[in-house]
Amino acid sequence: MDVIEEFTHGKHRDQSLNEDGYYIGGGFAAVIDGVTSKASERIWMPAPGVVAKDTLIAALDGIVQEQPAGRPNAITMREMQHRLDAALHARYEASPLSPAFFRQHPTERLQANVVVYSEARHEIWLFGDCQAMINGKRIPTTKKVDILLAELRSFVFQAQSAGRAATGGEAPVPPPPSATSTAVFADPGRDAIMPFLKMQTNFANQRGEYGYFVFDGFTDPQYPIYVAPVHDGDEVVLASDGYPVLRRTRDASEAELLRLRRKDPLLIREFKDTKGFSPTLESFDDRTYVRFVV
Repeated sequence: MDVIEEFTHGKHRDQSLNEDGYYIGGGFAAVIDGVTSKASERIWMPAPGVVAKDTLIAALDGIVQEQPAGRPNAITMREMQHRLDAALHARYEASPLSPAFFRQHPTERLQANVVVYSEARHEIWLFGDCQAMINGKRIPTTKKVDILLAELRSFVFQAQSAGRAATGGEAPVPPPPSATSTAVFADPGRDAIMPFLKMQTNFANQRGEYGYFVFDGFTDPQYPIYVAPVHDGDEVVLASDGYPVLRRTRDASEAELLRLRRKDPLLIREFKDTKGFSPTLESFDDRTYVRFVV
């Protein structure tokens, strides 16, 4: 791999709270996106997404360190799935709570989405809803349940806006970001869908209309995983979903992010999402971008 650019940045000013990360080495390039917590308990510090991301990066490094120097690591996609999922399950075994507790309480689990490029296999493995692009063509990974809840959040905002318009009120718009801002922007749409976001975890690693894959220590070893072939000379981008409009360069992807912040700061019209921009955050989500030529 000829790595052209690599970048990760958290939405919080405190970068130790970044739930995104990436790993490049030993014949692998990977982007890891720890899932934002919907938990009721404070089991994982500083946040479940951070712990999940750090755990999986360490697991990837462990896989690489086991391989003799100078030999391409030919681990299969299923072997990778097993190793990464086992690393999360091991955290449950080492916690004060039993794995049975986490099996019964999916909202308390460590969760992460991962996209991996294997140099030996010449394949991209899309474990969940991280993004990949090959020669400018993006591979879609959006979950149906995310589309549903993003639509519901948009509905709440637009219904409230219509009510205000009828009475002469103004629709809410978050103020522009500020390095000193401590303002909290109310998100009634997010509040409305939060019970469903928690309910969504019941579909984790389930088959069916609303099922989806996510690393959580309990994945289905035969869950269908999208595998994309890659050829010599291909330009590849791996990214987290913090880039809603993925482009062939990070600068172009950042420009689209800035345009969206100006045009649709609530993320309820052009790009509907389960959360919007906030004046206290640098973006609506953590973001990671890795680009290389095979």
